[in-house]
Amino acid sequence: MKFSKRQLIVIGITVVAVVGIISLFFLGGRKEQPPEVALTVWGTEPQKVLSLVFDEYHKTHSNVTVSYVQIPEETYQSQLLNALAAGVGPDVFMVGNRDLRRNLDKIVPAPQSVFTLAQLRSLFPSVIEDDFVRGGAVYALPLSIDTLALLYNKNLFDGAAIITPPETWDEFVRDIDVLRVRATGGGITRPATALGGSSRSVANSADIVQLLMLQNGAPLTDINGSTAMFGSDDKNKGLTAFNFYLQFANVGGGAYTWNDAMTFSRDAFAAGNVAMIVDYRSALAYITKKNPFLRVGTAPVPQVGGSSQPVSFARYNGFAVSKWSKWANDWAWNFVTEVTTNPALAGIYLASSGTSVGQITASPALRSEIAKYIGTPDMDVFARQALTARSWLSPGDDQIVGVFDDAIQSVLAGKTDSRTALRRAEAQVTQLLQSR
Repeated sequence: MKFSKRQLIVIGITVVAVVGIISLFFLGGRKEQPPEVALTVWGTEPQKVLSLVFDEYHKTHSNVTVSYVQIPEETYQSQLLNALAAGVGPDVFMVGNRDLRRNLDKIVPAPQSVFTLAQLRSLFPSVIEDDFVRGGAVYALPLSIDTLALLYNKNLFDGAAIITPPETWDEFVRDIDVLRVRATGGGITRPATALGGSSRSVANSADIVQLLMLQNGAPLTDINGSTAMFGSDDKNKGLTAFNFYLQFANVGGGAYTWNDAMTFSRDAFAAGNVAMIVDYRSALAYITKKNPFLRVGTAPVPQVGGSSQPVSFARYNGFAVSKWSKWANDWAWNFVTEVTTNPALAGIYLASSGTSVGQITASPALRSEIAKYIGTPDMDVFARQALTARSWLSPGDDQIVGVFDDAIQSVLAGKTDSRTALRRAEAQVTQLLQSR
C-alpha cells in the first residue's frame, strides 16, 4: 500500500507520540535514586549515647551510612586539626559553644535551602544564636544544652535549718556563716562552698567568673567583638564580679571558706565535705557514681539581687560540617539538621544519655523538648536555665580558661592585686580576639 505524504506525516507524529508516552511511563515514573553517602562524624561523647540516634536517622535515610569516632576530650582539638590538615578529617564534627570563632575557617554554614536563621530562632533558645550564628548564617546545631546550677547537700542544709537554697548571691553569702565549720585555730573544717579557687580546686572556675560578669552586666567585649572590656569598663562591673568570686578564698574576709589546697570541688562535694558547689548537670553522674547515697539538691544558679532577668551560663557542643566534606552542601547538613531538630531523635538522645546511670544526664536543646521537662523534679532547673543562658564572642574555650585561671592564681598567690590581674587578662583576651 502506498501512503500519501500527508499520511506519512500523520503516522510519523503518531509513532513519536507513542514512543514519548512509553518513555514517560517507564522512565518518568521511575524516581531518581539518591546517591550512596558515607558520613564520618567525630565527637567526644560516648558511642552508645549517639549510636541509637544515628541508627534511627539511617532508617529514614537508607542511602546514608554514618560512622562515628569518639575522640578523648583532652586530645580532641589537636587530633581534629591534624586530620583536617592532612585531608582525612570527618565530614561532621562537634564544636564547643565557645569555639566557633576559631573554627570558622574549617566549616561551612547551612545552605538557606536546608536550614535558616528563622528556623533556628523558632526551634532553639537564644543562646544558640549567640554561639553558632555569624552574619545571619547558621554554623552548628546542638543536641543538648547544659548550664551551671547550684548543687547542694540536702543533709547539711537540713542540719543548718536552711529551708530553701539561696536565690540571690547576697543570700548565698549569708548562708556561708551557717554552713561553714571552722577549726579552733580559725581554719576551715567543713567549707560552705567551693568557690574562689582556680581550676586546681574548683571545677569550671573560669566559667563561674564569666557567669558573674554577665550577671553583673559587665561588657566582656566591645560591640564588634574585637576588644575585651571586662577589666576596664567605666563602672567596674567586671572587677566587682571578679572580687566577688575571689572573696571566698580570701583568708582575711568574712566569706572565707575555700582555698586552692583543698580537695577538688566535685570530690569534696561527693564526699559530703562541702555544702554547695556551682557546677553543670553533667557533673551529677560523676557525683552520684562516687556517692550514690548523697542527697543532692539542684537549684537555679543564684542571681544578682534586684535583677529582673535571670542569667545562666551554658556549656554544650554543636554539630558542624567540614568545608572539605564531599557532602558539605547537601547530605552532611541534612544529617545535622535532621538529627538535632527532629523531636523524636532528640528524645532518643536524651534517653540514651542516661543509660549508664539510670537517669537522663543531658538537658534538652530543642524548645519542644524543653517544654516537656519544665516542672519535672530532676530537669526543671536545667530546662528553664537553657532559656535564660547568655554568651559572648569567645576566642576559644581553653584559651579563656587559661587566661582567667592565671588571673585567679596570681591574686591568690599575692603576686598582684585583682585590678591589675584582671586588666592583664583583658589585654590577653584582646590579643586572642584580634588574632582570630
